[in-house]
Amino acid sequence: MKLGGSRKIVLALFALLALMAGRQLLAQAGKTPVVLWHSYRADERKALEEVVSKFNATHAKIQVNLLAVPNDAFPDKISAAVPQGKGPDLFIFAHDRLGDWAENKIIEPIDFWVDDALKKRFMPQTVAPLVYRKSLYGLPMAFKSTALFYNKTLVPIPPKTTDELIAMAKKLTDKSKKQYGLVYENANFYHHSAWLFGFGGQVFDGAGKLALNTPQAVASLKFAQELRTRHGIVPEELSSVLVTSLFNEGKAAMAINGPWFRGELKSGLNYGVAMLPTISQINKPARPFMGSEALLMSTRSKNKEAAFEVMTWLTDIESARIRLTVGKQTVANAAAYQGVSDPMLQVFRAQLDQTVPMPNTPQMLMVWQPATTALNKVVNGGGDPAAALKQAQTEIEQAFKSSRR
Repeated sequence: MKLGGSRKIVLALFALLALMAGRQLLAQAGKTPVVLWHSYRADERKALEEVVSKFNATHAKIQVNLLAVPNDAFPDKISAAVPQGKGPDLFIFAHDRLGDWAENKIIEPIDFWVDDALKKRFMPQTVAPLVYRKSLYGLPMAFKSTALFYNKTLVPIPPKTTDELIAMAKKLTDKSKKQYGLVYENANFYHHSAWLFGFGGQVFDGAGKLALNTPQAVASLKFAQELRTRHGIVPEELSSVLVTSLFNEGKAAMAINGPWFRGELKSGLNYGVAMLPTISQINKPARPFMGSEALLMSTRSKNKEAAFEVMTWLTDIESARIRLTVGKQTVANAAAYQGVSDPMLQVFRAQLDQTVPMPNTPQMLMVWQPATTALNKVVNGGGDPAAALKQAQTEIEQAFKSSRR
């Protein structure tokens, strides 16, 4: 009964939104409407709304209408709404779904409108993941990866190597008081990527073949397992909520998280952000996944030229600087950082050089769950890393075969 009631409320809200949007469009007679979906919250949302308000105030022929959609439901809503012609003209999302949406004719290639001068406004690492089968499918708004947050009261100087991190964390861990040296979602494959790629592991090899089960990947899982078992510096069953809670309460000295973490931290907390440490065993830096958060155009948009004008305006230096300073976003526009002294944003910009873009192929969608299951077996269940990865590789390859059939 509760579920049915919730569905009715959701449907009623969407109907109300549609009605309001219809009235708004009627009031905007003579303007070309461009509907933009996003999942931003807090300061990111505030910054986007400010930028869009400036666009609408300075453009007589185009009106951008924003709609916020919960992040968890976002990709499914896009996949369902666009083919029916009920989706947005533009939407903002990370690039990892790009290949799937391109194959299913959800998103429009934009090469026709993009020249070299436009590409050069962005950091190259943020543009490359938006290319699929030699076509460009979006303009980058921001990039996101993980870095090392640390409580300055407990850790005055952040560790540069994993040996230093472990040594510091051991001194700051007291399990009887539920205090830990390090917290991160260690059973989440996205968060584990820093160790996977740092140790030299891969998801796909250079030929695009699944290469998850390698000695390097096994070493990364063993390392993650030992952070909890042998070293005892990471608690069991960590969720994003618990990571935030422990760090806010001063019960976690360090945390591995992304720029969004900043908005979850309590006011007055004395913390800093540093690049992820070098892995002492192999003397190579940890390299987390990078997501290029992009403006993507729907294939069903009836106003593509107007939509592209919005894309270029929302990613120019003026708009990017508002999103950087107001929204605290790690924006993709390189020039926007000039004259901005925000240590955290500068750290994430430096970390960008030590990241690996999430694969944007449809096959990647079949990797996340088996890889995360394997990781959970190892770090929380004490399983054998080699056996867990072998099983994950087999499950994923079977999924690939089934999808081809």
